[in-house]
Amino acid sequence: MATIGQVIFRILIVIIIVLVAVIALIIGLSVAGNRTTNDVITVNAVGQIGEDVILSCTFTPDLQHLSDILWEKVGDTGVVYKYEGGKTVLTNQNPNFKSRTSLFLDQLSVGNASLKINNVQLGDAGVYKCTITNSKGKGENKLSLSVGAFSPLTVTNTSQTTLRCQSPSWYPEPTVSWLNAISGSVLTSFSTRYVPGLSSMVEVISDFSGAEEEKQYRCVIQNNLARAEGDAILTVTGLKTQTRLTVFSSGQITSPSRLLWCLLILIFHLGAVNL
Repeated sequence: MATIGQVIFRILIVIIIVLVAVIALIIGLSVAGNRTTNDVITVNAVGQIGEDVILSCTFTPDLQHLSDILWEKVGDTGVVYKYEGGKTVLTNQNPNFKSRTSLFLDQLSVGNASLKINNVQLGDAGVYKCTITNSKGKGENKLSLSVGAFSPLTVTNTSQTTLRCQSPSWYPEPTVSWLNAISGSVLTSFSTRYVPGLSSMVEVISDFSGAEEEKQYRCVIQNNLARAEGDAILTVTGLKTQTRLTVFSSGQITSPSRLLWCLLILIFHLGAVNL
């Protein structure tokens, strides 16, 4: 005979299952008109101001017929790029993307519909939609493009007890921290300057005072797009350094309906284990 706790647990499981099923049904109905067998996969991207970026979009290739490719930016009028009937059609292109976008046309046959945007600017940030249409049906997916600036850093010593951490281009304005690289403890005896540059970017200059020989220090510069680190040791023979730059990038966007169905399956599994 089930205990009161088991009964309550079963009731909660049933309520959660019903709620998730209802939400999944509502979302599923809302996208039913676009559901096809054409699986489109996109990956979020990070772009550097003034450089080129590639928005990844892949699909199951159609070996018998040409695929039509449509790129749009959510919230903007006009298309970002359109490829239809075997040729580029840009009569309705948003002027912000004029002469700045292209596909890898030689790779369409293998399912690569990725878009290249030249000279990325802050205004290019946003959500993009890649739509593929061919004999397999119509499929689409979205990705997020974040735009900013980040650059590797250098660590030098301006005196026998002062280390300087410097990096030329960041946006948004990053935070700076100094650490004991071995223990991870936070250091406070430093000062940081942000020097204005082009396109809203800033140069970062941070000086740490009180450095001791044979101790390993770490400078960290970070914003929501990237993290630059530099380790330094003052020795009797000079300064030894090592630096690295990590760019953050979100993974593939999963549709809400797919995510909810995965959650529903997990709940059923948990319920089966505990009932």
